[in-house]
Amino acid sequence: MSSYLKIAVEAAKIAGKIQKRHYGRVKHIQFKSSSINLVTEVDKACEKAVLSHLKKRFPTYGLWGEESGQERKQSEYTWIVDPLDGTTNYAHAYPFFCVSIALLKGLQPVAGVVYDALRDECFTAEKNEGAALNGKKILVSNISTLEKSLLSTGFSYGVRETRYNLDNFTKMVLTAQGVRRDGSAALNLTYVAAGRMDGFWERYIEAWDMAAGILLVQEAGGRVTDITGKPFNLLSKNTLATNGKIHKALFDFLKKGPDEKKWARSHLRVGLRS
Repeated sequence: MSSYLKIAVEAAKIAGKIQKRHYGRVKHIQFKSSSINLVTEVDKACEKAVLSHLKKRFPTYGLWGEESGQERKQSEYTWIVDPLDGTTNYAHAYPFFCVSIALLKGLQPVAGVVYDALRDECFTAEKNEGAALNGKKILVSNISTLEKSLLSTGFSYGVRETRYNLDNFTKMVLTAQGVRRDGSAALNLTYVAAGRMDGFWERYIEAWDMAAGILLVQEAGGRVTDITGKPFNLLSKNTLATNGKIHKALFDFLKKGPDEKKWARSHLRVGLRS
């Protein structure tokens, strides 16, 4: 493990201790862009602790935190941090959240860590060095069809106005083996990397949500692109990440939608059984 990944893991575990200490006891909830876009005192405390730890050891590197924005430096390297991915879950004591930290060279993630403090699961990856969970190598799944896939997705904070992805989600429920909406893109991506899920898609997602996760998927043998099929771009605000084997099928589904007749037959069968 490189020195910068080791320091990132240390920083993530510092944040994890803060999260565990305050779990189930959130006192101050504020709202950002909407009533479903939350920030708590724990988000802010975690970000402050993580950035401080990284800055002490890499003073010339840039810093980019979800809550504090960007601190640019002359270095080509930047730390990007989501101090608490899954804030709404955390505020409700729903146990699916994490801290995500990645080191960027330009806009390319070269190291990343996603830490789930409650489960003490630390996912790590380095460019061209593979991905691991608590030090043990992980690989994506071998599932090759959507019908046998367990997928995950998410909804933007503007879903009430745009209703984007609701149709895809509804129809995919009747196509895949299962679809989850867990509320933490970073953890969903790590689950794809670890073979627990077979694919993930989301639009209107921020760079800090996915920087570490997409590196994990790539280093675990998976594939990551833009939802439109273009090469992945950290600033594109969307991602399609899979085990590689279902990538084209999931891309085609999201691009064109499912076969309406097949979907209607599935819907009818479900209706008849219910």
